[in-house]
Amino acid sequence: MQVRDGVLGHIVLNVQSLKKSEAFYRSILGLKISAWNRRAKMTFLSYGREHHDVALMELPRGAKHVMGKGMRKVHHFCFYVGSNDVIDKLYPVLKRRKIPIVSGPETLVVAGNRSISFLDPDGNRVEIACNANKFKFDNRKK
Repeated sequence: MQVRDGVLGHIVLNVQSLKKSEAFYRSILGLKISAWNRRAKMTFLSYGREHHDVALMELPRGAKHVMGKGMRKVHHFCFYVGSNDVIDKLYPVLKRRKIPIVSGPETLVVAGNRSISFLDPDGNRVEIACNANKFKFDNRKK
């Protein structure tokens, strides 16, 4: 059996500090806290359509996070926005807050969409893209 026509439901990230990561995802990406699981040290964040789009799980005390050296377990994840203006207006905010920018803002050659990628407090790569061509190359049945 194969899963067909799947859609990304959510992503759960291991983080060093719930407080620091909550602040980042709320202030930069505009997510709102939808729930906490204090026993498991988790925060759930949402844009309002789903219970959570991103969940943060605080690493146990003394656990090491892979940062800086080697390959991360997650290369990046992406949120789509409605217009290129969102990306271009986000750029000076990231610069002002000294958030490391990995790439962009740029128009990607392959997909033709505007994009910017940056790092969260734990070094996870986050992409914001305006995918105006989202269904241009989609060969699923309409």
